[in-house]
Amino acid sequence: MKRLGILIASLLVSFASASGISWKTFDIKTGPFLGGWSSASTIGWSLSLVKPLTPYIGVGAMIEVGTDRSMCCDCVEYDFDELSEGLLLNFNAPLGRGFSLLGNFMLLVHWEEGTVHGLYYPWLVVDEDFFDADGNQVYGLYRLEEDNTDYDHESFMFRSNLGVGWRTSGGRFGLEFYPIDFAVERSDVRTTFSLDAVFRVF
Repeated sequence: MKRLGILIASLLVSFASASGISWKTFDIKTGPFLGGWSSASTIGWSLSLVKPLTPYIGVGAMIEVGTDRSMCCDCVEYDFDELSEGLLLNFNAPLGRGFSLLGNFMLLVHWEEGTVHGLYYPWLVVDEDFFDADGNQVYGLYRLEEDNTDYDHESFMFRSNLGVGWRTSGGRFGLEFYPIDFAVERSDVRTTFSLDAVFRVF
């Protein structure tokens, strides 16, 4: 088993060296993103450091900051900032002429902190003082009147995306666009559009 691991590592190193990737080659990726949870809209910025192992696979770390706002008057109004950081696995499938099909899988620790206004509760409450035309008691939604309530939690986030990238002929600079990007955190899902500039450091 140990020999098999050494053989695979040797093949990866030799293949990477043959394609111009050395032990000191890193890709720095940074750019804005727009997204939305089911309860709030998000705008933010991400930064990733990726180490290519071969022209097709890379590993790295990322950090992402964002701010979230919900623009509604008759629902829960969220106002919080978020921070995500963790590890990623990068896949790259060249298409030709400098273009590639890209995919990333990320496991992140996710924090949210801010306030929430207008806490509505979804269960029905009987109003014992009012009846409808048939003599039945009237039901209504119960609302807790609180403002500026602290909103704070942390959890793990799984995120994956699929996009296209373009690199210059030397591979030093490029752009990556991800129109398909899903982040799953607790029972909520965020959809995201992101654009990254890429800088290769040898």
